[in-house]
Amino acid sequence: MIKTDQPQYRIVQTAFETYEKYRDSVYYDASAWSLANFYQLNYRPLTKLPSKLTTVLSEDLKANTKVSEKAYAYVIDALDYNLPALTYALQKEGVVPMVATKPFEVMTDGKKKAFNYGSLIIPVSLQKKSPQELAALLQKEATRLNIEVSATSTGWSSSGVDLGSRFMRPLKTPKAAMLIGTGTRSSESGEIWHLLDTRVGMPITKLPLRNLSRVSLDKYTELVLVSGTYPESLATKLKEWVSKGNTLITIGSASSWAIDKKVVDEKLIEAPEAPETVESLPYVESGEHIGRESIGGVFVNAELDLTHPLGFGYSRSVLPIYKNNTVWLAPSKNAYSTAAKYTADAHLDGYISEKNKREFLGKSASVIVSPIGSGRVILFADDPNFRGTTYGTNRLFLNALFLGQHINVPKG
Repeated sequence: MIKTDQPQYRIVQTAFETYEKYRDSVYYDASAWSLANFYQLNYRPLTKLPSKLTTVLSEDLKANTKVSEKAYAYVIDALDYNLPALTYALQKEGVVPMVATKPFEVMTDGKKKAFNYGSLIIPVSLQKKSPQELAALLQKEATRLNIEVSATSTGWSSSGVDLGSRFMRPLKTPKAAMLIGTGTRSSESGEIWHLLDTRVGMPITKLPLRNLSRVSLDKYTELVLVSGTYPESLATKLKEWVSKGNTLITIGSASSWAIDKKVVDEKLIEAPEAPETVESLPYVESGEHIGRESIGGVFVNAELDLTHPLGFGYSRSVLPIYKNNTVWLAPSKNAYSTAAKYTADAHLDGYISEKNKREFLGKSASVIVSPIGSGRVILFADDPNFRGTTYGTNRLFLNALFLGQHINVPKG
């Protein structure tokens, strides 16, 4: 609990309060900065103090990072933000982790413990490292990332799927690249580079668009397109590459481009046809009338499918999404392709026009997966890594990178 009756009230207000009414309607940048939504914190306002309060110290937030040296398998719950960083750290050392595509419960430390969709399993006997080497590596990374690693002595689950079942999928190390250069949004590519370099410890190859005709994409398994303008000739090359089983990740206007150039068989939500006659307006007011239909930066709620690999690691199905564009993805015709869709009453914080709310927001999807051959294109309407601040949606992007290999869209 954080009191508002304190000298730093304005910081508390900035962190938690959201707004629906604004004195202006034209913003050069964001109109929503609620930190709790950037970090996806589950909170609510109180009008009176609870009867019992417990002081929380920083020491209380530290995980139990002690790793047992005797185990049939090690298990890490999906809900930890640092799970992708741990995954890559293990892969870099030759360890093959597995992802659980269904929840389960196992005995660990003499107690039953439940694990969510997307939890990580490291079977000891399947690794090239000795049990002692594996335990030492896990101990090192668990301490570095403040993450709890549970040990189990059996592959049998007390409920849910067993650890040796087909619902445990081995994870290949991502071989990721990103297109950069003239025509692409450098701020978005910088966000991704920063996220992977500083929080995950994972490299990503940056391919300048001007050199793409001389580069083979076959050495990569994941490719990221940030918002930007791409040559039409790229569409055929990307479709062929994706169809081989690879993962293309598009963000913002790159998703619009992929739809417009028919890389994917999806649609955008179009504006209703304009009336034949329009009301004349003062010329001097054009900036205000046109500007209020842009979106500088707002928070909106999206319904996330927690059983979808892109939703692994989340505990709440309603997720605050930061939106700063007018990319409106139509929900897919395939019943299993829309991983996240804006809720009916989606507006949470920041200025958005009534026209955008009425004609677009409630009808649109935030994240879609579209199949091509044996591969897939993951289309983000919004930037999940905005300015390095959106910790709450980083996992969507990281799931696309690490788990895209196991997303096979059923026909439906």
